[in-house]
Amino acid sequence: MNAAGPTAERIYEAVKAYVLRGAFRPGARLDPAVLADRLGSSVTPVRAGLNMLVGEDLVETGTGEGFHMPLIDEPALKDRYAWNAEILGVVLRKPGTRATGMPLVGESGNQAVRTATLFTDIARWSPNVEHARAIARMNDRLHAARVAESTVLGEIDTELDEIAGAAGRRDSARLRPLLARYHRRRIRSAAAILRRLYRMEDPPAE
Repeated sequence: MNAAGPTAERIYEAVKAYVLRGAFRPGARLDPAVLADRLGSSVTPVRAGLNMLVGEDLVETGTGEGFHMPLIDEPALKDRYAWNAEILGVVLRKPGTRATGMPLVGESGNQAVRTATLFTDIARWSPNVEHARAIARMNDRLHAARVAESTVLGEIDTELDEIAGAAGRRDSARLRPLLARYHRRRIRSAAAILRRLYRMEDPPAE
């Protein structure tokens, strides 16, 4: 095994964690040297990790431009919420019989993680594994916005409790209106969520 492997994987996970939690504003430059210093690493695995995140649409790069967070506008955020709703809607139209556990509550107080856990579990009902993969990818791309939601929208935990309850019963008829309402709220509030997202501060050096 390549001895650099575990280090590269650790750095990738660390950089991805920064990105997912909204530690960098949309459009922010990601300097590999700064990140390497923060993470106690050399620049090479940081660049490798950033390139992996480019492949996941979480980071962007261009010739001579370095790495930066993707810019996102209101229509783009609305499209992400709408696409998430569409995937789940397809799953609920023809749920399969794949065995999954009851949806997990997720980390206490972490609504973004809880949301991702619930939606991933619902997507796994589908006999088509691509639905779960699509939701997992969208979970990553919406994670920072979901972090920002917590200061914009009220009663998120109550909302997630209702979704979790219906999902735990495999009650597709109840889930459809709950998920439709969940996504409508966020599409209507996309501008406010974006304003919060763009005001997020970069994390302090560690």
